[in-house]
Amino acid sequence: MPEIKVTPLGAGQDVGRSCILVSIGGKNIMLDCGMHMGYNDDRRFPDFSYITQNGRLTEFLDCVIISHFHLDHCGALPFMSEMVGYDGPIYMTHPTKAICPILLEDFRKITVDKKGETNFFTSQMIKDCMKKVVPLNLHQTVQVDDELEIKAYYAGHVLGAAMVHIKVGSESVVYTGDYNMTPDRHLGAAWIDKCRPDLLISESTYATTIRDSKRCRERDFLKKVHESIERGGKGENEPKGPDLLLHWADGESQSLLQAFHNMDQPEDSKNLCTEKHV
Repeated sequence: MPEIKVTPLGAGQDVGRSCILVSIGGKNIMLDCGMHMGYNDDRRFPDFSYITQNGRLTEFLDCVIISHFHLDHCGALPFMSEMVGYDGPIYMTHPTKAICPILLEDFRKITVDKKGETNFFTSQMIKDCMKKVVPLNLHQTVQVDDELEIKAYYAGHVLGAAMVHIKVGSESVVYTGDYNMTPDRHLGAAWIDKCRPDLLISESTYATTIRDSKRCRERDFLKKVHESIERGGKGENEPKGPDLLLHWADGESQSLLQAFHNMDQPEDSKNLCTEKHV
């Protein structure tokens, strides 16, 4: 039986700052490097002291893999690479590489420019961090070194989200952050080759939650939108002001806009997306 060591540096028992150190076949891989949005001090970052108490992380890590662009999975990346110190490869898909720095800069502006917090990464650090990124294509086997190889697969969830199959010799691990097995209006369902990894590490935030179908939730939501429009765009209990819709997540927002676009279409034209878009 292979010996695989898993050390959660964050998100072991809560939601936020997803960051897992996996040691397999003598290789050390960091899986995600997120930020906890509920803290305003060093607790928002993963605890990198489990890797080393002093010095840079480069000599202790063979690579870093980011599953997708949400800040609870990538938000601490510039802090880790530029402030703690890491010069090795950072793997993520092309869409994640494109969107990640936009969200990081937006959060930096809120945290530093508006709130005035310190001990935070700068705009230049974000740029320097992204220079270390090696983009992944789905289903492409990447040889990190002579022994370590990784392969990314489609995870659904948001544009560019990926699960990854990590192999060192005969040992292997499959890691996925958020994934979605139900296709929605703009993304398909997660898919991976048939495999038998020694270990599967999966996001489990909503693992025990039973929710209504997406169609039912969309129907109920759009009904409320229609009711608001019939009131002239005013809230049910706010006759003097308009309804405001606050939505927090990239990816979900795009699906919501598509629901708006199709809200007056015949039911048979509202087919959910089933193709695996990258």
